[in-house]
Amino acid sequence: MGKLLQIRVSAWTFSEDEVEKTWPRLWKLIWEDGDAIPKKGVMELAQAAFDAVRAGLLPEEQAKKMREKADQAEDLRLKLETALADRNPKEADTLSYRLEDCLDELEDIASNF
Repeated sequence: MGKLLQIRVSAWTFSEDEVEKTWPRLWKLIWEDGDAIPKKGVMELAQAAFDAVRAGLLPEEQAKKMREKADQAEDLRLKLETALADRNPKEADTLSYRLEDCLDELEDIASNF
């Protein structure tokens, strides 16, 4: 990094519509009233699933079934943010695939509700 030129490693969701298409049941379960949340990307979905489970925003039986994977998604999200902050794109890339796989598993769980 130079004196004036800053180097950043970041991640963002290319298309929020693709997030909804990829995980439609999870999207609806977590963001039923979608207008309240301005940004709905992959990272936000992972955090929202964790928050919904931990804050009691879902019925108890649903939260119980989702808890393990929601916790895992939040852990992966936080690790991914750390990898980005540490300027470690290789680790961030690996974690991004793991996070998406975890959201796939949450989608499978949500499809049974």
